[in-house]
Amino acid sequence: WKEFAAALKHWSDHYADEIFLDVVIRDFDMPKAVLDILRPAFENSRIESFAFCGSDHPGDMADFAKRVLQANHSLLKVNFADITFAHEDLKTVCSAIKSRNLGGQFI
Repeated sequence: WKEFAAALKHWSDHYADEIFLDVVIRDFDMPKAVLDILRPAFENSRIESFAFCGSDHPGDMADFAKRVLQANHSLLKVNFADITFAHEDLKTVCSAIKSRNLGGQFI
């Protein structure tokens, strides 16, 4: 995961004026320790969309999404497939999206 995070940052530093990334991570266990490694890269890279499919850590995923949405204003789309969020986790993600939209940074 550290190498993937470093690759995202490297790519964004070298191709920053050309295109954005769409990141899909499917069927990997994504506990908080992994999300903590990835978060700085997702916050600072030129990622236009990300999708996480099938994680058993929805609370950690909601916190990750909130923090990334607040920091990365190039991010326009998020997708969570096969992840069952608790009501509070869903509120966390929706509040982050609403906050971005109210600030003129639409998702």
